Amino acid sequence: MIEVARFRLADGVAPEEFLARNAEYQQGFMYQQAGLLRRTVASGLDGEWVSITWWRSMTDARQSMANAPDSPIASALHELLDPESLEREYFKELPG
Repeated sequence: MIEVARFRLADGVAPEEFLARNAEYQQGFMYQQAGLLRRTVASGLDGEWVSITWWRSMTDARQSMANAPDSPIASALHELLDPESLEREYFKELPG
């Protein structure tokens, strides 16, 4: 299962600040989630960002989303995002 999240940073948040907090988020929260296979982030030329996360299953992705509100690390990262811009899509990975 592949999760693609598109977002913009909140007003006044520097990319360097986001990247530092994102590294903490990956180590302290994401890599602790069952079923996480891989995660990466990238920025576009227009100010949009994307995170791509590979999960073992949709159940694992949903459990991670359920765990996030209880995590200070996840909350700290999400404070840096423009909530109006956040969109998530899920894709089934094809064999081969």
